[in-house]
Order: sequence, then C-alpha cells, then structure tokens
Amino acid sequence: MALELLAPAKNAEQGILALRCGADAVYMGGPQFGARQAAGNGLEDFEQVTREARLWGAKVFATLNTILFDAELEAARRQAWELYEAGVDALIIQDMAFLQMDLPPLPLHASTQAACDSPERVAFLASAGFSRAILARELSLDDIRAIHGAADIELEAFVFGALCVGESGQCYLSGAICDRSGNRGECAQPCRAPWNLVDASNRVVVREKHLLNIRDLDLSDHLEELADAGILSFKIEGRLKDADYVKNIVSQVRRKLDELLQRRPELGRASLGSVSQTFAPDPTKTFQRGLSSYRIDGERRPMGNLDSGRHLGEFIGEVRSIQGDRLVLDATTDLHPGDGLAFVDGVEVAGTVINAVEPRQLFVQDPSRIRPGTRLHRNLDLHWLRALRSAKVERRIPVQATLDFPEGAVRLRLEDPAGLHGEAQAPGDFASPRDAEAAARTIQEALGRLGNTPFELAGLQVAEPRFVPVSALNALRRDAATALEALRRAPRTREGRRARAPKLNPLPVRGLDFTWNIANRAARAFYEQAGAQVLEPAAELQASLDGRVVMTTRHCVKYEMGWCHVHENPEPWVRVPEPQGPVFLENGPTRLECRFDCARCRMELVLCEPQGQG
Repeated sequence: MALELLAPAKNAEQGILALRCGADAVYMGGPQFGARQAAGNGLEDFEQVTREARLWGAKVFATLNTILFDAELEAARRQAWELYEAGVDALIIQDMAFLQMDLPPLPLHASTQAACDSPERVAFLASAGFSRAILARELSLDDIRAIHGAADIELEAFVFGALCVGESGQCYLSGAICDRSGNRGECAQPCRAPWNLVDASNRVVVREKHLLNIRDLDLSDHLEELADAGILSFKIEGRLKDADYVKNIVSQVRRKLDELLQRRPELGRASLGSVSQTFAPDPTKTFQRGLSSYRIDGERRPMGNLDSGRHLGEFIGEVRSIQGDRLVLDATTDLHPGDGLAFVDGVEVAGTVINAVEPRQLFVQDPSRIRPGTRLHRNLDLHWLRALRSAKVERRIPVQATLDFPEGAVRLRLEDPAGLHGEAQAPGDFASPRDAEAAARTIQEALGRLGNTPFELAGLQVAEPRFVPVSALNALRRDAATALEALRRAPRTREGRRARAPKLNPLPVRGLDFTWNIANRAARAFYEQAGAQVLEPAAELQASLDGRVVMTTRHCVKYEMGWCHVHENPEPWVRVPEPQGPVFLENGPTRLECRFDCARCRMELVLCEPQGQG
C-alpha cells in the first residue's frame, strides 16, 4: 500500500487548494454529524472536491463522527448514502450504530474519537468491518508497532496540528460544564481557558494560567519512523483552520514526504502529480500553540503552554524599556513594518502592529498595554504572508506522448502513469520534412506547451519524421489533454466495504460504562451482540457527571510542576513545594480534583459537586 498525505478541508475551496498543494486525500464534514459544527459542507461542495480529487487519483473522506441519538439514526443513514452519491471514498465514523445500518458500499474508517488506542481495541474494530483506524494522538512508536502487529487494518496517524489534552474520545469536560459535548461536535475547549491550581486548604498555588493547554503536534521529521511502524496515512489536523494554514502545512508535509519517497521509492505514493511551489513553507508562521513531538518516542517531556491557548507566534524578544511608541528590545530581530505583534497581558492575548524598525528598537501603533519585561511574539510576518498568498502552486501529472501517422492523418496519444490515455487526430497528408532536426524541435516545443493543463510532458515518441504545422500540433495537444483530463475526472470504481468477520474479536472489557459513548439503541444492540453488557448510556444522556472522571490525560500537573517522583522535569512551571493532600483545578464555579495514576502515567480529572451542595 502507498503512503497517503491526508489534509483537512473546511470547505470546497480549501479542499481543492489542499489537493493542488499535494494532498493524496482530504477529509471534510458533511451537512450534519461531522464533529465540527462550524465546518459542515453541502453535497455540492463534496461533488466539487471529489471531481478535483479524481483528477489526481486522490480520495475524499467524509466525517460522520459524532455520536448519534435515536432520533438521528435515519437522518445519518440517509446522509451516508447522499455522500456516496456525491462521490466520497470512505466514511469516518465513531458511533457503532452505523454498523447496524444499511450503508453504501464504502470503506469505514474508525475515528480517533472511537478511542483507537490499543491492539485489542483496534483488532476488534478490524473484525467489525472497519478498513482503517485513526490512531489516538497520544501513542508512541512502540504503541503503534504493537497495534500494527495485532490488527489487519490500515493505520492513520496525526502528524501535525492541535492536540486534545484528553485521551482521544474520552473527554467529557466541555459537555459536563458547558453543556457542549465534544463527542457531538460542540466542544467549547474549556481546556484552553485559564485555571487556578489550588491545594486542599484552598490556597492558590498557581493563579489564572492555562494549566490544561498543551502545545500542538509536529511529527513531520518522524514520517519514516511512522511508516516503518505501520502508518499508511499521515493526517494534518485543522478543519477549522484558514487557507493560509492549509497551503503552508500541506506544502510542508508534502515536501517532507517527497524527500522520504525519493530515498525510499518502494514505499509508494497514493496519488499522482508532482508539486512545485515558489514559497518556503514554515510551520511557525501560521496558527500553532508551540510545536512538539508529544510522546512519539515514549518519553515524558514538558507539554504545557501556560501563557495562552491561542496563537502567539514566534518569540522575538523581551521589552527592556518604552519611550512613547518606541520599544527597546533585548535582541536584534529581523522584523518589518506591518508585522503583527502579540503578547500576554494578564490572562488575555493582546497585540499591535509595527510601524517602523531600527536595530533593537520598534515603533508600534499601540504601546498602551506593553510594559518593560513584556515578552513579544510575531504572530503575523507580513512579508512571508504576502509571499505565501501570491505564490503559485502547481501540481502536474507526467504524461508520455506518442505521435504517429495512420493513413491520411496525424494522431497524438497522451498516457499517464496510471495507464489512462487521451487521443486526438487530424486528417491530412504530412510529408517528410526538409530539415528533420528542425521539424523534431518544432514538435517537441509544441507538444510540451502543457502549462494550462494539469499535465507535463515526461517523454515523446514520434513514429517517423514528418512535417506537421504548429497550428495542427497545438490543436492535437489541446484536444488530447482535454480528453485525458475528462477521463481522469470521470467517476471511477470505488473500494467497497470490508466484510465483518464471522466472529468478532473480543472486546477489551465486557462491562461498558459511559466512556463507551453509547447514545442510541443501535449502538447498544451492536455491543450486546459482541458479548458486552452496557452498564450505562453515554455522558450526554446522564443527568450529571458530578463525582465522575470527566477527563483522562497524559498531560500531568504534578509532572509539569516538578512534583513527579518518577520523571524529572527540567522545566517546571513554578518552583514551589508540593502541597500535602489533593490538588484541584478551579475556574469560576467549576472545581476538578486532580487524581494521579502514576502506575499508568495518567492524570484523571474528577468533577466535584458544586460547593455548598452535599
């Protein structure tokens, strides 16, 4: 199987942009049930993107990965069929109710929200009829190898973008305190908000810091290790991100993946077309909260980003002094008028724009919230952004051209690497040329002018020396390229759904609590048929989660504070003694007890009952 670069698409325009930047596949949310309420698309959007994807031999996956209520089952089934008619190549789902439905003949991909985090769980999903598992983001290479060895299924892994601090599919914080369920596509991201860390006596240890906010993921330097561990698809997060992010990050990962494929062509590529850009991708220039390889090597390292849950950009220096609108910095930095600056003021991110630059000095539009000691970041590099937006990105499919001369005619055939070909023919008598070399050059130049098509000339074979007018060659080139493009964009046979195994693999557990996200009768029936006992419904159907674990995370406050007795942290947040007894996170009326499962290296957050209640 060939390696796949999978890109996000907020809408049809960004889906087409991602494909032209080199994506082998894109994923988009449908009108409903797509786990990102702000990134839904109509069927006509899917039709546009699937037509573009077919040109490159790429694929389009539709996300239907929210959990469903009983009243939504029929609407979800209908939408699956409508997406099939619109040309999608696979459905990404979380809810096992889909496995009980009459679905179109498409592969099913198990969403990361389905907690694809262990060999047993992924092997079960494979036996249930899933073709692919989208692995939990917190896994290490050793974890991935173990899953690959235990399950006959395609594996997909996130390689860039935002990280959920909670273990994938197992976070109920937003639903519990904001009445906006992450598993329903409504997450309010309270993890990105400022929290207080308090001890058992209600003493504030850390005040109003983003204690659950973690850095974003960048595994673009680990693609070969991931491929060798069994990853087939390299996924970029970002269905809510803008076009600048898509163009920048898809281009960055495409370059890295192409470098790998050039060294190891046996790994193969999932679609056609080479990409050229006239800008230098830079992941630090578009949205990111600080970049990290997270736990890919299995090591624990500082992951918290205390200052902000938003994009601050690249750190440029600290303010030494202020005189009017002039800032004196502690370092010389390559900045330009029009660049945007960001800084943290209390718990807020503020910003201003640079008017002028001198060595170690900046003149800014609004210095009112900047003080000596303020740490400045550049969150908008105007020169780079202009280069990104104006840069021409071209994707071309190499074609082999054959020019021959059947009786009374000239014929051109363009064939792509997949074996598809387009032909054009013109009648006439074409005599031998007076100057064979000049005629050959004319043919080469005329047939090589494929700049306004998706193709580039990789090779030309001419049956015999003949003189062909340039006008005739131009017409043949246009018509043959048009025919081949139409053939490539035409609907194709798609991969079918994988059959369920005669006997399902055993579930990791038999008694299923609310963390199995069972919110409808069809999902309950599926798990009962698999031999499980459903102990309680999904969190969304619970009256309250007071006293329950609402998040399990590998991000650990004890470690980040330097209090861990197992793993030494070289960069603790605050150097204060470890409190005796339990510690809590507080934000307004919300109070979460931090429980530390050191044997598994996990932190659990338990929702405390509102103060004053029994």
